[in-house]
Parts: sequence; C-alpha cells; structure tokens
Amino acid sequence: MKKKGVLSIMMAVAMAANLAGCGSSGTDAGSGEPTKTAEVSSEKEETSSGADKAASAEAKSDKVVSDITIAYVPTTMNNPFWTAMMGGIKDAMTDKGMDPGRQLVTVDAESDQATMNNYIYDLINQEVDAIIMAPMDCTACTEALLACADANIPVVNVDTAADRTDLVVSVIASDNYAAGVECAKNMMEKLEEGSKIYIMNQPSGTACVQREQGFRDTIGGYFNIIGTSDTSGDTATTLPVAEDAITADSGLAGFFCINDMAALGCVQACAASNRSDIVIYGVDGNPDFMSYVANGSATGSAAQQPSVVGAGAVDVALSYLAGETVESEIVVPVELITADNIGDFDISDWQ
Repeated sequence: MKKKGVLSIMMAVAMAANLAGCGSSGTDAGSGEPTKTAEVSSEKEETSSGADKAASAEAKSDKVVSDITIAYVPTTMNNPFWTAMMGGIKDAMTDKGMDPGRQLVTVDAESDQATMNNYIYDLINQEVDAIIMAPMDCTACTEALLACADANIPVVNVDTAADRTDLVVSVIASDNYAAGVECAKNMMEKLEEGSKIYIMNQPSGTACVQREQGFRDTIGGYFNIIGTSDTSGDTATTLPVAEDAITADSGLAGFFCINDMAALGCVQACAASNRSDIVIYGVDGNPDFMSYVANGSATGSAAQQPSVVGAGAVDVALSYLAGETVESEIVVPVELITADNIGDFDISDWQ
C-alpha cells in the first residue's frame, strides 16, 4: 500500500538501513503431487545448533548474479498478499539485473505444511541457491529447514517466523504485534467500553498470533469479547462464522480479524445482515478491503507492505550468498489506514 510520496519511501529507507548492517511466476518445482525426494540426515538432530548450520552452511556462492536461482515458497498463492510479495521479489530481482522468468522458482503449498515441505525437498534436489519461505506451520516446517541446512541452502524466512529461527539466515516481517495494537487503539476510539466484539484468528501462524496478542494486550478488559474463531484468514470460511455471530447477538459492535481476507468475510456478512454499524478491522492493506474502508463498509487495516518484505528478502539472500553479514531480524513498520487518512494512500494496489 503506497502512501502518496511518503510511506513507501520511508519503508524502503528503513529496510535499507537494516540491510546495511550486514513476468511469469517462474518455473514450477516438479509436477503433479510433490514427493519427498530429499531426506534429512539421520545424524542431524533438531537439537543441533541451527545457527551453526545456517552460518556454517558456507552457502556463500561463487556464482554471478545472473546464474543464481531463488525459490519463493509462500503459504499459498490463493491470497493476494503473497502475490504482492512475489511482485516485490520480481522487481528486486530485475533491479539486480536478474531475470525472474528464468531465475525465480515459485510453488504453491496451498496452505498445507506437508505439501510445502515436499516442495522444499524438490527444490533442494533442483539445487536452487536460496529459498524465500513463509511457513504455514511454524513447528512442522522444522524438518524442511534442517534439510536446507544439510544442503547448504540459505533460507530467508518472511512474514511468519519459524520456531527454529536459528535455521534461517534472517526473518523479515512486518511488525505484527504493532498491527494488532493499532487496530485495538482505533477500535477503542470508535466503540464504548464494554462493547461486544468478535475475533477471527488463526492460531497456527506466528504472525497471526502476534497480531491477536497485540490487540488483546491493548484492549485489556475494555471490550466484551463474545467469541473467537479460527477461520484460517479465509474469506469464505469467515463469512458464515460472522453471519452466525451477528445473528446470535444483536449487540455485536465490532470484528477484529487477523488479516484482510477474513475481514472481507465480515464485510460480506454485515452487508447481508444490514449491519452497517459494526466496525471491522483487518491487517494487510489489501486493495480490495481498502475499497470498503474508503466507502465506509469497513473501518481500518494495518498496512503491511508485502512488496517491501519481498524486495528485502531478495537483498538479504543475495547479500548472504555474496558473503556479506546480514541482520538476523528485520522488522518492517505498519501503518493503520482508516477513513481519516485513506486519502493519503494509493489504494489501487498494494505498493
């Protein structure tokens, strides 16, 4: 999400400062059902020092940039957030003189960690030079990360931090906790103390948990949380849950959702129920959701700048392969977009 003339530049400068310390969607990895074709060495225990694995990976490549292959492994491609991040990856690669059509491999894990792991094993066999990964399950991805360490392939972890961050060279993510805080603060300005609210969460994702925690920590006991449901950040899954919540309690005053896709489900539910009075907050800065913020059907979204995260991941991967020191954690700030400031943003696209 671009703030006209200001926010994108601020984000880029922040990313560059952190890093200083230190076409087509590409080719599919395999065809049909992915299979586990690379095994983790039985002598490598999960208790081993992952930091040693990542750093000693000596994954420093002697290849020229035009010969380096980067793989992008998001949780799903059925969410425009990940498409926007891929756009940032492609733009950064192009800026570095790379050809994304030839040097970027993209796979779709379809929100399943086992599928993601199998794709990663295939990518290891393809001998990609670096992997940009956003895990679906922060614990279940460990085996795949160990396999990458065994193969000396550096992993840049984006958006949702894996449990074993010692197995990745860097974690690049928006300030997810702050996203929840900003939504909570604004909701508290809009609604009276004791108002009934409902939370749409996704406990399997660290980023989503952090957003919810930031929200809960900020509101304390200010609101009456009448329900919490895991709707996987999905519009279609959220819609019936939101409809039921509205029907069950006519006093429902607000929804907090861990992403904009879930928030879109709440928008649809409120429209179907003629409840334009309910406030709705999401996280992402999704252009589709922003259109509802603009027309008053939704209240706000904490914009995450996915393309900035994607571009930063490319910078980190190439810097690491070149033997440079990279930051172990890079946090991209968020900004809440509401009707009060939406005119300052270009809501036609993510970035």
